[in-house]
Amino acid sequence: MASPRALLGGLLLGLTLAAALPASAEVNYAVRDAALAARVNGAPLHAFALDAAWRLARAKQPQVSRTAVLETLISERLLAAAARKSYGEAALYSGQRVGFAQDVALDDQLAGSLRGLYGKELEQVLLRLPGGNLNGVVTERPALDGAALDAVFGKPGQLRLELALGEQQQTRAKAIVVLRYAMPNGGKGALSLYDIYRRQNVQGRAQLFARQADFVQQQAVQSLAALFVLDWARGRFGAAAVDDLRGVLADQEAVLALQRLHGIGIDTDSGSPLLEQLARQVGAAEVQAYYKRHQEEFARIERVKARHIRLPDEASAQAVYGELRAGGDFAALARRHSRAADARNGGELGWIKHEGKPDWLAQLAFAQDKGEVSRPIRAPVGPHDPAYWEIVLVEQRVDGVQAADSEAVRYVASNAVAREKALAQLAALRARVLREARIELNRGVLDQALQLLGTAS
Repeated sequence: MASPRALLGGLLLGLTLAAALPASAEVNYAVRDAALAARVNGAPLHAFALDAAWRLARAKQPQVSRTAVLETLISERLLAAAARKSYGEAALYSGQRVGFAQDVALDDQLAGSLRGLYGKELEQVLLRLPGGNLNGVVTERPALDGAALDAVFGKPGQLRLELALGEQQQTRAKAIVVLRYAMPNGGKGALSLYDIYRRQNVQGRAQLFARQADFVQQQAVQSLAALFVLDWARGRFGAAAVDDLRGVLADQEAVLALQRLHGIGIDTDSGSPLLEQLARQVGAAEVQAYYKRHQEEFARIERVKARHIRLPDEASAQAVYGELRAGGDFAALARRHSRAADARNGGELGWIKHEGKPDWLAQLAFAQDKGEVSRPIRAPVGPHDPAYWEIVLVEQRVDGVQAADSEAVRYVASNAVAREKALAQLAALRARVLREARIELNRGVLDQALQLLGTAS
């Protein structure tokens, strides 16, 4: 018999959280159906979906075990369900620049995964079709009527603010059949112009509105190919098993979206609605506490003492740079070659303070290490102004930190504290779903030691 409650740790593989919170789940081995690997809170996890996910994972990580993949699938199913319930699909995917509709992208991912796993079998099925290719399932390709297209997309050349169809246009597009098909398993259907429209990103819709007939047919064939793969897989493995693999892929996307929502997997300049909300709620005391703990993050150059040499062309700039690299005296070379007004003073710029918005020469000086001569840099002059080159030497540098009450400190600290809170929230959500989970396993499917999922007692 299995222990009624077993430690279920390490499930969120790949998640980097602020703290690893212990969590337990009710685990038993009650599943007897050979088609199932497990039940997660009563919902089935098919053995087919596990094996497919394992084979896909091994393509990237050959040593990964099926048990490790099962742990990941269980954790993602739990976390994805909680994410959808807590945040909703709209919040999870808001702010993401997804070119294709979420369900369309998921269907394409499912079809692509099945092709990758069962490509050779699919090729044999295609060869048995009339003509030995996908055209063997096409029963009709109606001609596209120009007037009907006008009713959907408007007149050619018409100015449009966006490439989107209104309700009436969508209804008309649904009535226009692009092709009809009959699958080997007996399923029949049709692809409408609306089906093609829904599968497009902005670039694809531009092609549709431009009346590219070849593009419409090409997209119809691509859609048909995906439908063919899914029809074959459902006949070969069962609709429930294939739909569960789709659910596995959807869970993965939901967990990735949840991570991004909490600041994982996005760069420091990217945001999310959750992070933005948390950042607005960070108070002055929290900002100052973060500032004191992380002063190294707010280091800045207060001022530099620098010299420069201004040259009229790149050739002379490179020549002077070569002399400096050979040990030439910067001030002497500035007096001899610089075209700037301060040449007589050896190109001395004096002390440059880090305040306001520094000009480009000051920015160049602040970017330079003390005692190191810069390479010749072309000045960013206007299109009608004569070009010139600058060489800079920083003789002294005074370092400091940004003022505690500055806007830069508030912005950086607020966002950092928001990320800390977001990660803590994600850790708490992870702990809760594991603590409340009910997991039933199929001992026959698990032919390896169950490691983190517990063992029979």
